[in-house]
Order: sequence, then C-alpha cells, then structure tokens
Amino acid sequence: MRYPLELGLFILLMTVLLASFSWSLHTVGEPELERHPTWTKCCGDHDCVPQKVRIIGNEGKEKASVEIEGIQTKVDKKKFSPVPSPHTWVCYFNRNGAVSNENIRCILFPERPNTV
Repeated sequence: MRYPLELGLFILLMTVLLASFSWSLHTVGEPELERHPTWTKCCGDHDCVPQKVRIIGNEGKEKASVEIEGIQTKVDKKKFSPVPSPHTWVCYFNRNGAVSNENIRCILFPERPNTV
C-alpha cells in the first residue's frame, strides 16, 4: 500500500484547518472580553490592538476629538463601545494604515471605571 500523496495532502489540510481555527479565536488573554459580542463583531479580522486613547472633546453631535498613541483625530461617536477589559482597544480596517476615522472600525474602552 502506498499513500504518500494522500497522506501528505491530509496532513497539509489538517494543518491549514487547525491554523485557521486558532487564528479565528483571536485570543488576547482576556476570556471575558473574547466572549463579548462587541469584541466578536468588531474584532473579527484580528485587527484590534491595545492603545492609549484620550478623549479631547466633542466635535458636534456626531464626532469626538481623540488622541490615539499621540496622534490627534476625530472619530464617529458611534464607534465607541464599552467592553469588559482593563484596556482600551482600537480596531482598524487596515492595521498598518493611518490613525483616522476612515480606518478605525471601533474603539473599545473599559466598561468599569478606573481600570486603565
């Protein structure tokens, strides 16, 4: 019996499936956060990173002026959500892109005060 090709394909397929499954979990060491619906919805593309966010002020009804890691920008208020985490997370469409409203999917902040 010779099955080297089939066995090799099977091993390759299992490796890809296991890798994609573990990647889809997007674990960050905060189980309560990882189970939260907002985390699942917003961070499905594994593009959320813990960052320092400081709210500077309001920019009308729709936007807030913020500073993210020293870069000032204006972000839609609807992109802010409280989550069970001691960290503030910024989720990007393009993780290597600009810190701008157009590139920010959401900003997740601690739902409990004094946790940052």
